[in-house]
Amino acid sequence: MEIEALRQATLTMKDPLADGYRSLTEIRSAYRQSLTERDAIAAYLVREEGWTLSEVAHVICGVRHHTDWAETIVTWADPLDDPLDAERLLYPAQQTVEELRELHSLATAKIQNAREHEAQPDPAGDPLERLMAEEGRLQQVRTFHDTAEAARDVIGANLVAHHGWRPRQVAALAGADVPDITAAYEVARLSPPSEADTEFLLELAGLTDHLRTATEKQAARVEAAKSWVTTAA
Repeated sequence: MEIEALRQATLTMKDPLADGYRSLTEIRSAYRQSLTERDAIAAYLVREEGWTLSEVAHVICGVRHHTDWAETIVTWADPLDDPLDAERLLYPAQQTVEELRELHSLATAKIQNAREHEAQPDPAGDPLERLMAEEGRLQQVRTFHDTAEAARDVIGANLVAHHGWRPRQVAALAGADVPDITAAYEVARLSPPSEADTEFLLELAGLTDHLRTATEKQAARVEAAKSWVTTAA
């Protein structure tokens, strides 16, 4: 999906669960793809056109001294097959990465700042239908939470697998348990090293915490809906 379509979907988000889950899933998929494409260009420039790691770091990190990070990325990536004017391709590829990363932050903020769903008993409504609706929403928010938590753990494990962090360090930063991080290691090992950054990890950790609270609140609404069914009976 084009970035502009993703941006419009994010800006017009109405339901932080259904719309938010779909938007973030699509943004993360596009973000990973954009990293893979950018890294392939960078790898080609280093291996075939003599770019230094400092030059690559300046483009993808904004500073020249992050050469260790750049080396990890270009070593892991498969270089692009003989592109025409790879240097010209790198800058728009980096812009795409940055736009998608910013869009993920925007979508996350909209989800966390959205007005909470409130369930009120409707004397004229069917209590059983209300219960089914609340149970369906509980399943939605649980799925969203579990997906965000899994993404958090993979990003954290990426720092371990590719960048030499210790699992305990990552777990403390992410608000996760060490086994959560180590369990995601094999998935992270196959993920682009460039996908790991501490700000992204903290963002996903905050989203996970928000959705954990939302899950607890929605579970309470389900219990309230059950009481309405009992009262109606």
